[in-house]
Amino acid sequence: MAMTLIGLSGLSGQTCHLQPVIGFPNGEAGIELGVSACYAGGVDGWVVMAGGCNFPENTLDPDSKKRFYKGIYVAKASGTDRLDWTKAGVLPQEMAYGVAVACDGGLVVAGGINAKGSLKDVCRIELMEGKVHVRKLPSLPCAMDNMAGALVGRKLYVAGGFTNGKASCRVFRLDMDNVVRGWEEVTPFPGIARVQPVAGSMGKGRLCLFGGFAPAADGRPAELAMDGCVYDEGSGEWTVVDGPADNWNEPLFVGGGIAANVGEDSLLVMGGVNKEVFLDALNHPQPDYLSHPVAWYRFNPYTLLYNGGHWKTVAKSQATARAGVALAQTSHGIYVIGGELKPR
Repeated sequence: MAMTLIGLSGLSGQTCHLQPVIGFPNGEAGIELGVSACYAGGVDGWVVMAGGCNFPENTLDPDSKKRFYKGIYVAKASGTDRLDWTKAGVLPQEMAYGVAVACDGGLVVAGGINAKGSLKDVCRIELMEGKVHVRKLPSLPCAMDNMAGALVGRKLYVAGGFTNGKASCRVFRLDMDNVVRGWEEVTPFPGIARVQPVAGSMGKGRLCLFGGFAPAADGRPAELAMDGCVYDEGSGEWTVVDGPADNWNEPLFVGGGIAANVGEDSLLVMGGVNKEVFLDALNHPQPDYLSHPVAWYRFNPYTLLYNGGHWKTVAKSQATARAGVALAQTSHGIYVIGGELKPR
């Protein structure tokens, strides 16, 4: 299983280059095949990866069972073409499809799902000389999975996804300077629910969301969110903004992708599924959907920069055309970890 390292240069990372990286965790049976929807981040010069899931046996069989993982792995970031991983601890349980945000020399892991169901759990992974300590934080007000999250100033936000099993527009935040107060709910975002959106900070107390989908429900077909929205902490209100687009202004769907801030108000967005293929699969499922070659699914190959309300393509590569990918930012670049090249 290979990874990719993104090196950024220029103003707010407006140019980038990609470098293949070898080495992947192998401390749990099946994880060496690669995982989707893991938790990851860069912490004090280390790349941290935890949890995730895959279908290690009979992958494309309709009856194949998804396996979840709970190992916490660390590797020293060096900017070379190799990562050497050590299993340094375990999460409280197997989990995937939650939020991971690096903060104060640790990695905060919130929510997710496993074979038993959706989760409220929140914890902090701390590194001390390469050794892992896991500390419990206040639980989410409800079980959440497939949401997005971002640190805005000193507040950790989680938004969208499924809350208590229902596709949602709800948004919660935790003040990292006063965690004992627990989570508070803020104004829900406008429009349809957003499952598997991407999120980031726009500086000056603003949270932004892009992508995501609303599953079919109550006789309504599934819908894709092609636009974005920005929450202002000062006013407590949301503003709808233009969604992602390539250099030819062709709308791109980034649901199932990932985002990372590369400046106070610059957001790097990559990956995600193709809007036509995915929406057709949601509303008109076919028995052979899993059997096509990778190219048929047309996952998003663009790495995009959102800055000042405008989108710019900074890279195009099949190496980042993934869904369920995770990112870990370090001083050597951003590591692109795991994800799917096609369903399963």
